[in-house]
Amino acid sequence: MIMLSLKTSIPLLVLLLLVACGGAEETDPPAVLVGGPGDPTPGGNTGSGTPVVTPVPTPTPKPRLVSLDWLTGDIAVPGLDSGVAEPVLDAGLQAAVNVALEGFEGKASVVVHNLADGRYAAARDSEVYYAASTYKAAVLLEAYRQKEAGEIDFADKVTLEEKYTENDLGTLEYLKIKPNDKVSIGDAVKGMIVVSDTPLALMLIDQLDANKVDDTIRSTGASVMTINDRELPTTALDLTQLMIAIAAGLGVSPASRDEMLGYLAQEWFREGIVAGVPDGTTLAHKSGNFTDATHDAAIVWGPAGPYAITVLTDGSGGWAPIATVSAAVWNYFEANP
Repeated sequence: MIMLSLKTSIPLLVLLLLVACGGAEETDPPAVLVGGPGDPTPGGNTGSGTPVVTPVPTPTPKPRLVSLDWLTGDIAVPGLDSGVAEPVLDAGLQAAVNVALEGFEGKASVVVHNLADGRYAAARDSEVYYAASTYKAAVLLEAYRQKEAGEIDFADKVTLEEKYTENDLGTLEYLKIKPNDKVSIGDAVKGMIVVSDTPLALMLIDQLDANKVDDTIRSTGASVMTINDRELPTTALDLTQLMIAIAAGLGVSPASRDEMLGYLAQEWFREGIVAGVPDGTTLAHKSGNFTDATHDAAIVWGPAGPYAITVLTDGSGGWAPIATVSAAVWNYFEANP
């Protein structure tokens, strides 16, 4: 809804990443005078008649347990119970994608796959990009896989240490989380997806093991994407396969699949693929952007059945090219159900 400078135990890959209630803010207490004129109290004045002002240290805020129960609602998103049709190149769909990309001066890659009937189109689908926050979709799938396997407990509380919060891009303010607060693993998953919070994602990677995340990425059929490379490489094809795996519930129960799709449906960032389809359309997506890299990958339940769509761009166009491609694909399927 998406993607990703860290020290200590988190994989070196994240060195390039730049993506519930609490009390009132602490205020500094006033300084106090120690000792009196002519009174050489240690830490006070030196007998000169001028008192020394010694500030009282600001208390360190006590860590809190922060709940994110308020962040998400129950969103019903269908899975892919009818399976995934094998891709078959559709010349009309390909033409629609090509026209939508005309005039874009940056680099762009697209994959569209109608999962009901297999109609398929692609443009530079194996071009490698910096993933930005789209990598968080892989962390999501691995978190639920480990939950299903009993390797982690979503109720366990974990401290969001400063080594994580120093990577905050402003989302922790929305979540009302401060350094050294505790959150449950389940709430960390919510925050990582819905507001695309990076500190929570980095904490989760430490809990899950980056190598296991990569193993799950490989299980989807992706061949380039990894979170164990500081360049965070991915392709449109890899992200499409990852999103299809989530929608199909690869390695997890239907209940876990539905939760994952529900969180992806509630991602706050709506300028890309979401902006290109009619209001009220059911879709689950993960976006990501960093400098000129702007990406979105989604499963859309459209007029001709569910389809996967991924648009990766590297240029100054922002979200507009992604919305343009999204609208062209929707219109094509609407005209050719």
